Amino acid sequence: MPWLRTIGPALTVVDGSAVLVAGLVLGESLAPLLVAAAVAVLVARAADLHRSRLVLSIVEDLPGLFVAAAGATAVVIVAGASGAGFGVLALACLVLAHTLVYAGTQLLRRGGLLERRVLVVGTGSTARRLAAILLTRPELGLRPVGFVGTGTVSSLDQARGLPLPLLGPVARLPRTMTESRVDAAVVALSGPAGDQETAAVAGLLAAPAEVYAVPAWFPPVRAHARHPRELVDDIAVVHLHRRGTWLPVRAFKRVVEVLTATVTLLALLPPFAVLALLVRIETGGVLVREPGVDESGSTVTAPRFRTRRARSVVRPGTTFSVAISGRVGPVGRLLQRTRLVALPELVRALLLRVRYAGGVAGATSATAPRPDQTQVDAGQLAR
Repeated sequence: MPWLRTIGPALTVVDGSAVLVAGLVLGESLAPLLVAAAVAVLVARAADLHRSRLVLSIVEDLPGLFVAAAGATAVVIVAGASGAGFGVLALACLVLAHTLVYAGTQLLRRGGLLERRVLVVGTGSTARRLAAILLTRPELGLRPVGFVGTGTVSSLDQARGLPLPLLGPVARLPRTMTESRVDAAVVALSGPAGDQETAAVAGLLAAPAEVYAVPAWFPPVRAHARHPRELVDDIAVVHLHRRGTWLPVRAFKRVVEVLTATVTLLALLPPFAVLALLVRIETGGVLVREPGVDESGSTVTAPRFRTRRARSVVRPGTTFSVAISGRVGPVGRLLQRTRLVALPELVRALLLRVRYAGGVAGATSATAPRPDQTQVDAGQLAR
């Protein structure tokens, strides 16, 4: 099973063990502890904490671990034991266990023991940046060995400036994968997929190799994104599967996802309110809309904390003035240095996650996709 080659089994074992250790330290009975451990493992798995990941972050896991510890604590309380101290200790043990597993996994990846050889399908700017990131960050676990050309541009033009060799066109992808002895492929197209790209990606999904994709310009093939996207630096990447998740399992995962997003919101709202008040005092406003470009090249806007006070300047020779941005104050500098300036965007994404359980942050209610849809495109993958 492919799952056995990921960090999922290790996290399953340590999550159950962490709950058992917390209960045994407090002298709880073994029978309810076994049930509590099973509940914690199920909740953690439903919260996507056991999935195969490139980016390992204990901070991102904290809300899910809190929900898992709460579920285990509820079982202990129902069994008649005192749950307050157990809940705190169980959460601490879960956090420590995940931290140790992540640290060990990153060390093994950097040492080359857990790395996977990968082909990058595409030669555009996104594919080049993603390959460069994977080359400089071995802790992600993917080591690119070459590129596969796509589109109608000549091979000579596509190969110019690549950090790795161009191993062939997309029409020869199966043979190239066999000759290169790769374990995975990353699809990062720079334009609309043609017939050859669509057929190649469909063949990848039918093969035993793992398939990752950048959502932009993904061809309309039958694929399933079981988990949220990951951000490799600033590039969104999703892990694709040929089959979706069983419906009851998906429903349970959506419930846990709402609980996890709610816990995160409750933790973020107090610092968000304090920062919003400080920004209001310093700049006279709270939020601004910052333009940006998404993976497909479309212009989007994202909410950010305001860092400059608007001031009015009189135009010489006229009777009117114009508003320009003033200097950045101490609060604005703090927000920029700590990247908390993007906190409003995170809060908005969590609110959308609660509203559209399992859906896509940023989508409208009429078009919000759900996980495991069969026709996967950029909009469906960009959670």
